[in-house]
Formats: sequence, C-alpha cells, structure tokens
Amino acid sequence: MVKNVNIDVIVMQNFDEVPQIVYASDMNQEKNISILIAYLYGNTFLNENDVEIYETTENYIVYKANDSRLGGDQMTCIGRVDDVGYIMTTPLESIRESAELSNRFLIYIGVFAVLLGAVLVYLVTRGLTKPIQELSEISKQMAELNFDARYTGRQTNEIGVLGENMNYMSDNLRRSIEELRAANLQLAKDLEEKERIDEMRRLFLSNVSHELKTPIALIQGYSEGLKDGISEDPESMEFYCDVIIDEAQKMNQIVLRLLNLDDIAAWERQLVREVFNLSEVLQGVIHSTRVMAEECGCEVRVNVEPEILVYADEFMIEEVVQNYMTNAYHYVSRPGVVTVSTIRRGKKVVVSVHDTGTPIPEEDLEHVWDKFYKVDKARTRSYGGSGIGLSIVRAILNNHHSRCGVLNRDGGVDFWFELETITEDEIPRLEQGEDT
Repeated sequence: MVKNVNIDVIVMQNFDEVPQIVYASDMNQEKNISILIAYLYGNTFLNENDVEIYETTENYIVYKANDSRLGGDQMTCIGRVDDVGYIMTTPLESIRESAELSNRFLIYIGVFAVLLGAVLVYLVTRGLTKPIQELSEISKQMAELNFDARYTGRQTNEIGVLGENMNYMSDNLRRSIEELRAANLQLAKDLEEKERIDEMRRLFLSNVSHELKTPIALIQGYSEGLKDGISEDPESMEFYCDVIIDEAQKMNQIVLRLLNLDDIAAWERQLVREVFNLSEVLQGVIHSTRVMAEECGCEVRVNVEPEILVYADEFMIEEVVQNYMTNAYHYVSRPGVVTVSTIRRGKKVVVSVHDTGTPIPEEDLEHVWDKFYKVDKARTRSYGGSGIGLSIVRAILNNHHSRCGVLNRDGGVDFWFELETITEDEIPRLEQGEDT
C-alpha cells in the first residue's frame, strides 16, 4: 500500500564508530537504513539514473526517487548534524494531494473574497454615490428655482454637512426670491399708481385749462371792450359788466369745487354727524331747484316717505342731492320727467333720482364718477358743467361708508345712493357718543 499521508523518519548516531538507530518511525525501512549508513560513511548511495536531485549542500541532500516497494515516487531528505544522521521520506502523492487541496481551497477562498469584495464595494460606493446623486438632483431643482426639494439624508460626515448647507441655502434663496418678488410686485404697483397719478394730473391740467379758458377769454374780451370804450350805451356797458361778473363767478365756482373735492377725497374735512330727517332734506332741495325745473320744462315727481331718520353729515348729504338734481335737470329730455323716490331695504334706504333722457353709453357708466369726465362734452358746455359734481358725490359717500351708482333704466338714467337708517330708540345712544 502506498503511504501517502505520512513521513518516515530515521535518526542514527555513531556510538564507538558503530551506527545505531536512535529513532525510527517505522523499523521496516531496510532500504532507507542502508542508504543513511552509506551516506554517513561517505559511500555512494545514489544511482543518478534513478533519482532527481533538487538541492545538495554539505549537510543535506534533497532528491526524488522511485520506490517500487511503496509503489510511487518518494521525496527524500538525507543529512547529518555532527555525528547524527537522519533521513526523511514522504510520498509525493501526499504532497500533490495537499497542494491540490490547498489550491482548491485558495480558489474557493479567492472566489468568495472576490464576490464578498464586490458586494462590499457596491454597498460602500452606493452609500457614497446615492447622497451625491441626491445632492446633484437638488442642485438641479434649485437651478430651476424649485426650492421644495430637500436633502433628507442623516449622514454626519462631509456629505451630510453639505446636504444641510444646501437646505439652508435653499431656504435663504426661497426667502430672498419671495422678498424680491414682493418688492417687484410693489414696485409694479407703485409704477402703475404713478402712471395713474401722472395721467390724472395731465387730465386735471387739461380739463382745468379747458374749463377756465372760456371764462378768461370772455372776461378779457369784455374788459378790453370796456377799456377801449367800444360802447357808450349804459345798457351795453351794464351787459358787459354782468358778463364779466357772471364768468368770474363761474371761475370761482370751479376753483371752490376743486378745492372741496380734494378736501373731501383726502379726508381732511371731519364729518359732522347728526340725526336728521332725510325726507325733509330731499323736499328742501326739490323746492330750491324748482326754478331749474321750470327752465327746462320738465315735471318733477316725488315718491318719498314722510320721515326717514339717518345719522350722517346733513350738509354733505344735501350737497349730494343737490348734485343729483342739478345733473338730472341738465340731461332730462325736453319735455321730460325727473322722479325722486326712496326705497327701504332692511336697515338701509336707497334714494333714487331718475330723469327721462338719452341713456349713458355702457362704456361710459364706470367713468362718470371720475374728475372732469363728460359723456357729452358739447352738451355739457352748453350749460357750463365742469364734470366735478359726481366726483364730489362719490367722495362724500365714501366718507360715509355708503354706496352710490348709476343705471340706465326705463328710458332714462337713474342715479342712486344709500344710507343706513336709525330708529327713535337709537337717538339717545347716538347723541351720547357719536363714535358708538
């Protein structure tokens, strides 16, 4: 049987020049014993044709030889240390098997190490590249001004610090851009308001110059006529003076209305609120303007309750009614009808002044409250209107926190405004404190 898993060892020592076996792993090694004895005594022990020497020194020889007894190649090491000699043999088959087993083990270990390394490299690189890819996507979203993307990683390393800094930068950019947008919107509003004011200023100057041009021209013309003595007739001179006085009064009225309008619009005039009967104010204005009704040949119809108590500035409300009535007389058809009526709607009363005449074009309805706006400039000039009255009406009612409006209805135009009514039980409380 081939010994392929062990090493046979023989150790010999010279005692009185007689070699004796000190140790032998197997005493049935006559050939190895004879080879060791021959080596110790310097005799030839190798047949070079049968062996393959691997290494030779003064103290040992390593060689391979075929042993027919054991049935295979043997690896032998024979040597000496002083007077002690030794020989070790082992089958090459066991070495080959060990080497093959080692190689197979190394292959398995190598394959496993490569696979494990690949998995570890993948996990490590994925752990590094995933947050970097996330940061790259966040930076792309920020470049597109989308600041909702947030870094959600929980790393405490440099990548985590970078992510937190990007979140902080995103918040700051969002806040800065929102502030910039708000500033831009405010700037756009300011520019729009400035353009509106500039347009109103331009229109104001244009209309004022237009309104004052005719009275100034008449005053200048008639004054120069009087100075040059164009007529010695006392009646003609009195006519010239009356024209000058009349035109001067028109100019004064225009200026006063402008000042009054600016005063009301700027809230510079404190409202003097008191309890009064709105019906009496309506009747008083209708009576005072009866002459204008007779001049235009129109009928005045009144449909007003006998008592409507309100808490407001009586003088300013009377001016509102005065403007509505004057406007109605100027535009009513000839012959025509002017109707003044009141309608209660809960706690409020709506006062309406309707005149039969040409309706206002729909595109002009929202502009009739603007300063100097005139639907029919030629017709307005015929009666000397300045286009300011309705602006005063709106400013007064805005100060009262009340509404006003205009409608084309029943073959004419209907101007209206509303006020909140009170009862007699509320009068003592209002008289104790006007602000309650």
